[in-house]
Amino acid sequence: MMLLHHPGENDVKAYKAMEQAVAEGKIRSIGLSNWYVEELEEFLPQVTIKPSLVQNEIHPYYQENDVIPYIQGLGIVVQGWYPFGGRGHTAELLGDLTISDIANTHGVTSAQVILRWNLQKGVVVIPGSGNSDHIRENLDIFDFELTDDEMNRINALDRGEKHDWY
Repeated sequence: MMLLHHPGENDVKAYKAMEQAVAEGKIRSIGLSNWYVEELEEFLPQVTIKPSLVQNEIHPYYQENDVIPYIQGLGIVVQGWYPFGGRGHTAELLGDLTISDIANTHGVTSAQVILRWNLQKGVVVIPGSGNSDHIRENLDIFDFELTDDEMNRINALDRGEKHDWY
């Protein structure tokens, strides 16, 4: 998978070069990172291969609730990076009282609640960790499910607070 990092000058030309690399068997799939509805509406008619994936910042404080269904409606996978809020914001998000309360209800961690929330929204997440305990914890999200009320409580946390700008 090769991603075009964000919209910019010559992005169609760069993407077409990626399409050529797919045709030549050098890479298997291509996608985009940090692309939103307006940019996608302009960009997609100019390319041949539909992106396999669009990777954007998504976490409870920046939910992209208009973008996710649009991308999914195109048959493109949505991947969320910074699921725990990103550099300098992780402790605040993991300590959020709403998320902590939901975690306590299920006997899981706040991180597991956030990952499960993404999963139930149909968003693939890429939590990063070099800690083997955290990696195991991140994988252990398939034996519980958030209720509609819990999903709505987390959805209400959206601040439109993007933590990285591209």
